[in-house]
Amino acid sequence: MAVRSFVCPLVLVFVAFWPSAVCAQLHGYEALSDWNSLPELKTGITAGIASTYDRDGGKDQDYNWYEWPEGFQDSKLQGEESIPTRIVTLAGPGVLTRFQMPHAAANQAFTVKMTVDGTVRIDTNSDVFLDGSYLGGLYGDVGGKSPLVNTLIGGQVSYEPIAFQNSLVIESNNFRYEEGMAFAKWHHFYQYNYHQFPAGTLVTPYDGSLTEPPDPHPQSTARNNVISMITQVGSNPAGPPIATVLDTPGQSIPVGATLTLADLAGSGQVRRLNLKMTDATDAELDGLSLRVRYDGGQENAIKVPVSHFFGAGHERAAYKSLPLGTEGPDGFYSYWPMPYRQRVVIELVNTTGAPVTIASAAVEYESGSVPADSCYLHAAYNEELTSAGQPSYQILDATGSGHYVGSLLYVARDGTSRTILEGDDIIVVDGDHVLYGTGLEDGYNGGYYFNHVAVQSDDGDVPNPESGTGPYHGLLHMDDVDFGDESLRSDQYRWLIGDYVPFTESVNVTIENFGEGADVLFGSTAFYYLLPEPATLSLLALGVFVMFRRRRREVETH
Repeated sequence: MAVRSFVCPLVLVFVAFWPSAVCAQLHGYEALSDWNSLPELKTGITAGIASTYDRDGGKDQDYNWYEWPEGFQDSKLQGEESIPTRIVTLAGPGVLTRFQMPHAAANQAFTVKMTVDGTVRIDTNSDVFLDGSYLGGLYGDVGGKSPLVNTLIGGQVSYEPIAFQNSLVIESNNFRYEEGMAFAKWHHFYQYNYHQFPAGTLVTPYDGSLTEPPDPHPQSTARNNVISMITQVGSNPAGPPIATVLDTPGQSIPVGATLTLADLAGSGQVRRLNLKMTDATDAELDGLSLRVRYDGGQENAIKVPVSHFFGAGHERAAYKSLPLGTEGPDGFYSYWPMPYRQRVVIELVNTTGAPVTIASAAVEYESGSVPADSCYLHAAYNEELTSAGQPSYQILDATGSGHYVGSLLYVARDGTSRTILEGDDIIVVDGDHVLYGTGLEDGYNGGYYFNHVAVQSDDGDVPNPESGTGPYHGLLHMDDVDFGDESLRSDQYRWLIGDYVPFTESVNVTIENFGEGADVLFGSTAFYYLLPEPATLSLLALGVFVMFRRRRREVETH
């Protein structure tokens, strides 16, 4: 759905009279800990990434790039065993939201040095930092490792926020190549995601402590909330049920028929959506479409096959992640917050040539006012077989104001070559701001073909996995020569919760078709939040304005 980027006068009235929250000092865990705030428009926030993508436009030299020494550093040419490097210099206020490296690279103990507001606060190496022990030790986590640092499918990633008020400088090193050296040691891959906040935003800079007064410290409380979500993945991150549940009993949906799961008038937020389909075939999961419309609109904000919305069927592993899963007690689940202002319609449409049976369905919602800056959940499904010379596959192309929060992606090709996993992930925000990644598996928090090359077995990593899933990312299925397969397929997901990507005009998410070959099958479901069309907000603004005037007259009368 295209949304033009402008604000009409009535919308300004609406925003002006909406009760405003008191601006608090940020500590970095806000986005991770407050699930219900996920739909809120991220005004003035810019997302960025510092990575080792090939600045020369190549597709196979996504390593050893630095801010200083500037450009590509060839390990085979340098004279010293190790040279210091600077990865990025950021101006504050802001927060580092994600730090990812392939597991094999992290194990080579690259320097990790972070200077926050002029003071060195982190001085360790990638092996210690990304096995979770560095911050886990500082913060007193059970077992000595941070639950926000994860090792899975050949990748290691930290979601521990590193906030800064004025500046953040990240430094590392580059090793010289020597005969017999591990490939990962002279191929330095990294990704650092960050948010930069509007000028004047107050931030509590990272100093290695969570125990500053007042007690309990808001930062510590928020972090504990995040850890609770992670350790109880599969339960609703929004907390215990406090809402109304609409249950739909098991039944057969006739050919071409529509089954309405919810048709809610007024304003509120959908907290949970469940669907149970016992022994459903792939054809049934593909042919049953989930559709969602908001505020009386005729266009579907969500129109996605059940299989590709939930990540179900097609040999995918049963899994639990924070927003979505297929291993819930009530079947498939979605916990994405879904606000609505006037009406929301959620339905299943049978597009197959035979009846489709569901065992049950449920929609949990809470009625109430919706903040002016709340965006609506959208999901965009796409599938494409590439043609020769095609440079990339498009995961998402949307206009308007909102934020991108992740995707399910599958890719498959005949033959045993894994090179289709080399394609870089690229996000273009508002037409010119580019977030450039270093490869498909890195973009989905894996590494080295999801631990099928440069195999690692420490820190809980599983060699040659067929699947591996977690709260924020996972591999749902892999066909590979290691399993005797004659084709390559990988099916993965990554949710951008703390590291969401805001946009004010447009967002375009692509993955490179490495080698630009033909007959590569790509398929995806992208999830994003989008501010409603201005016409809708204008009507709502008028209603708020009328109520405000009425209330003002009542006050003046009395």
